[in-house]
Amino acid sequence: MLESSWSLYEEQSAHVLRLLEWMEMTTVTAFKAFQQQVKAMCLNDFPSGIGSWNSSTHSTKKAEKFKQLKYHGEHQKLKCKDVNEEDPKALKEYLTCEQSPWQTKDTNPEIQHLRELAITSTSLIKENFLCSYLKSLRIVDRQVREVDKDILRFQNLEELILSVNRIPTLNSANLPRKLTVLELCSNKISSLKELCVSPPPRLQYLGLSRNKLSLDSEYNYFSEEFWPNLISLDLSFNDFSNLRDIVTHLNLLPNLKNLILLGNPLALLPNYRGFILDSLQNLVSLDDVLISPDERHHFRGISKHRDLIVPDTQVTINIGKVRGIPNPIDPLEELPEFPVVENSYFVTYEFLGSVENPCEWNELQTEDIPEDTQIEESLNGLSNQKNTFASQAIPTELHDSSIDAALIESFCVFNYKLPQKSWGDPITYNYSKVHLVKELYALKQLLQNGLTVTVIQEKILSWPIEIEEEKTPEPSVKGKAEDSAKGGKDSVKGKKDKDKDSVKGKKDKDKDSVKGKKDKDKDIVKGTKDKDKDADKRPILLQSDPPVQKILGKYHIDLYSIVTGNHFFEMICDLGVPKIERKVKPPTPDIKETKKGKGAKKKDVDPKSGKDSRASEKSNPKDTPDNKKGKGKRDTDSGVLVAVKPKHLFVEFKLQLQQWLTTVDAENEIYKSDSPYSWFGRS
Repeated sequence: MLESSWSLYEEQSAHVLRLLEWMEMTTVTAFKAFQQQVKAMCLNDFPSGIGSWNSSTHSTKKAEKFKQLKYHGEHQKLKCKDVNEEDPKALKEYLTCEQSPWQTKDTNPEIQHLRELAITSTSLIKENFLCSYLKSLRIVDRQVREVDKDILRFQNLEELILSVNRIPTLNSANLPRKLTVLELCSNKISSLKELCVSPPPRLQYLGLSRNKLSLDSEYNYFSEEFWPNLISLDLSFNDFSNLRDIVTHLNLLPNLKNLILLGNPLALLPNYRGFILDSLQNLVSLDDVLISPDERHHFRGISKHRDLIVPDTQVTINIGKVRGIPNPIDPLEELPEFPVVENSYFVTYEFLGSVENPCEWNELQTEDIPEDTQIEESLNGLSNQKNTFASQAIPTELHDSSIDAALIESFCVFNYKLPQKSWGDPITYNYSKVHLVKELYALKQLLQNGLTVTVIQEKILSWPIEIEEEKTPEPSVKGKAEDSAKGGKDSVKGKKDKDKDSVKGKKDKDKDSVKGKKDKDKDIVKGTKDKDKDADKRPILLQSDPPVQKILGKYHIDLYSIVTGNHFFEMICDLGVPKIERKVKPPTPDIKETKKGKGAKKKDVDPKSGKDSRASEKSNPKDTPDNKKGKGKRDTDSGVLVAVKPKHLFVEFKLQLQQWLTTVDAENEIYKSDSPYSWFGRS
């Protein structure tokens, strides 16, 4: 049974794959998409089109009948008419009345006019008529992959919108000659070569935003030779990064008034707006913002000053206070003397770093925590600090042609670590770091993907080191032999003296025995005291375990607003409730006695009175320790956790992208002593 079901599953999966491959191979042309839209207009369905409901398409009989009304002495002239037919005026009301289900309020004026025309002159609604009649054609999100030659049938077409499709390239020879507006936003166009083969001579607006344009060779197609009447050009959210070259070629378009370059890597440069305004004097608006005379005056001369044309940008990241970190030490808990616990906290954030300069970033080392599997996975992810930017943020489609792979590999995403600090609520870091980024494309991709801020706790346990006491060396065998030999020579003399002093020594021995015993006891007591004093003076050596790190919270910051034109971002990141281990204190002996029950209780007898001590406590309830502590404190001692609203973990985060508002600001930034641009070559 299992084998048959598995084989059926494999057959269905293979069928789905073949269907997807067939859909990929099937090319949807622009004219096919237009035919599908015509069917969706319902020009031949009620209330439009030819049908029994439309009286304008049938010849009506002019026979007249007279009928005498029952309650009036008059004759009314009535026309013979089919009850299923409607006149054109009534049918048009179905298209405009708000209560009508056929109302076409959301459609454009051309579709509205075509449906009304299908009511009054249904014979005109044919494909050839539509191709000659339409002046604006909008084919959006129809999976179009090719603009075929059938589009030339639209002889009077002036506006063609093909946004949100899958067009990789477009041959301009297939475009109508009267075209003035061409919008190709959100496609997959990576080259303008075929578009400039034979472009429409009257074209005034060209929209190429959100495509795959990035190569410097594409700048050559922005010239008067291809677009002599171009007024508006939208190149936003592509991958152009060379500001000087693109402005040099755009200056060759004599009628260019409106330009949109927002969302390109070059828009992240501090001199972006000022350089364009000073270079393109005919511009009226840049990035949909009108250019005032005062603004143009403020940037006067910035394009001719070579020192102010910088190839990189500055990003300043500030991290202020961290709030909500739980206190690792319970003030009501009695801690043991050892081990000594040291807790510290730090913050990490992701940003670009150069592989060639590893000193710019701090590598974060973490160890697995076996108690929590989820934390283990997070720490394992943080241990791999060098996440290559090509594998995470850069689309694979751009690796071959648009971006230099060697340049991508030199820039990676690293975790920058703030200095460690002890516990506090709040913990004030006041951290500020200026990142000088040369690769603008990598910076754009990083801002689009966002940054991750992490708060980590580091715990170190220290234990005392046991030191063995020094032992006095025993006399050697050689020394004993020498002493025995020496003693042999003096044996005769010693024997004589020994006999003389034997009587006298026996007497003194008895006298000193009592005194020696007393002195020996005094020396033993004194020695033990001195030994204890030396032990107290000796420092305790501690040995630390490897640090254990635990993630308290993470937050992913969305920085897409920086790509869309904002230069300052500020946010208080809510990392949620930190994961902490709550230790419940064991119950006191009194609580244990109460839990055993009355039968298991033992009577405490007062040795003086011989009565039960619990009876005396009942007689004096005011003196009980429970009443002195209070109800709430008793609950704390018994190990019962009171429900407390958990605190969230907050981190203050700021990011600022450098922007020069005037030429004076640019000069002050370039020529100051501590400027990061001091390495840049001067003219």
